[in-house]
Amino acid sequence: MSAPQPPASSKPVNLAAVDPAATESVLAATKTAIEAVFSFDPANPGGQQQAVAQHLTGSARTEVDKLLGPVREAGAQVTSKVHDAAVSELYETSARVLVMVDQTSTRPGGQSGAGAAAILAVAKREQNTWRYSEIVVNPTLKSLPKPWSDNAMAQVRDTALAEVHTNLVSLMGVDGNDVDGSLNRQLAVTAEPLLSQMRGAMTNAAQTLKEKRTTVTVARDPMIAAKTVGADLVTGLALVKTTVTSVDAPQPTERVLRVQFEAERQSDGWKFRSMGLVPLGS
Repeated sequence: MSAPQPPASSKPVNLAAVDPAATESVLAATKTAIEAVFSFDPANPGGQQQAVAQHLTGSARTEVDKLLGPVREAGAQVTSKVHDAAVSELYETSARVLVMVDQTSTRPGGQSGAGAAAILAVAKREQNTWRYSEIVVNPTLKSLPKPWSDNAMAQVRDTALAEVHTNLVSLMGVDGNDVDGSLNRQLAVTAEPLLSQMRGAMTNAAQTLKEKRTTVTVARDPMIAAKTVGADLVTGLALVKTTVTSVDAPQPTERVLRVQFEAERQSDGWKFRSMGLVPLGS
């Protein structure tokens, strides 16, 4: 006999992406905070420090100071923009937000550059204001909570994300000693239109992968969060870390990939109907 389920009221509902108003509120607050604390103007050096004092607490202040310290010392101008974001957890007084950040910089002398990052912002609500107690660059997700809620859409979200978390490894991984098996595993977790797109590209891709003996190892702890939740479609963001080797490049190359996806409910589970990298810039 299975163990009795606890009453629904014993555990608060994670409202991320299932309460649109609450989700949008924390997303807007996070965008404002992240753009302010990760931007620096040497003409107004106190502005960034004021933003830190306003938006951050605890270890988040230390982490941002460590990341922005070299920028301030170099006198570079840095502008950070939130490209996209998704809430992974949202309760009455706490939230966790996965943020895709684009950054441009200009150093004294005019040298410019651009870069991208993913950040996990851990928030606490203080007197109706979200403040951020922890900032993690290139975060991972060690485990997902099991679906357990009386909220039907929260159950859909959690069930879909649990399968997405596993399927990302299958979709993005390649075994150089079993390329055909790898490609079949990729097809097994895709739905239309991505399925046809991948089939069309596989003939040439398979031959190249075999010749190069390319192996892509995917870390099994990708960070994921849902952006929207419907009965049969969940969209979201993920941060995936991979290690790539080949005959041409035997030394492992590590990559951190910002991913956007759509997962669709099929008769045999949730599968990717689209997936791609989050681009740098608009």
